[in-house]
Amino acid sequence: MPTAMICYDGDGHITDLMHSLSSLDGWDIHPQNVQVYNLNNIHNDFRDFDLHFLVFTSNLNSKSLHELKIIRNNNPWTYIIYYNSLLVNQQFLKLSELGVNSCIVGVDRKKNLIKYLDKLWLHHWKRIPEKIYANSTDIKTPRAKKIIKYLENRPVIECTTGKISEYLNISKSHFRSEFKSQFGTNFREFKQRLFNHYESELLLSNKYKPSDICKILNYKYIANYSRSFKTRHGECWRNLNNSPK
Repeated sequence: MPTAMICYDGDGHITDLMHSLSSLDGWDIHPQNVQVYNLNNIHNDFRDFDLHFLVFTSNLNSKSLHELKIIRNNNPWTYIIYYNSLLVNQQFLKLSELGVNSCIVGVDRKKNLIKYLDKLWLHHWKRIPEKIYANSTDIKTPRAKKIIKYLENRPVIECTTGKISEYLNISKSHFRSEFKSQFGTNFREFKQRLFNHYESELLLSNKYKPSDICKILNYKYIANYSRSFKTRHGECWRNLNNSPK
């Protein structure tokens, strides 16, 4: 399921906003009051829940801008939306400089936020397109759907044979056998295909820096990422057109 955190400053509007967001079917929403919830705890939530989206509703000041900067630097893969009733040009420019992805303001902001989040998740880089299942034979089984849901919603570091078999409450050997039967390939080959897709989405479509992609895909060093990328794509990421340097 898509996961989002709503950061607010106790202004009394969160109850109404959360009620509206309840219309998002299957979403996991975590409201956090930044006045009582320190930044370290927010970072822990990013790690524990693998947050896909952050909706920041607090009024802008030096403290909130500093928090946004730290959150963006530590979580480059999370889509950040600033949500408030009003935003002046100077604030918009500052948010843009900090790497905030989108701003939603105005009287229809609740309705627009719901529509936008739904659209963003539909095209999120962690969504696994059907082309990845090209050789699948029984992708519609409850077990196969559960595996796909796990891969889409957990950090890459947790997408291992051991972690997934534990999640499914079966042995590793049972998982390997069942995965190959349902997906038409072994898990290792499927994961390589999936990484190929992730890299294309992150580097070419979303224009993430390779240093950020290393964090997202759990590479320890950029040299390791470069070698792995070349193996899958046949050339270095630096040679691809329009890739960030």
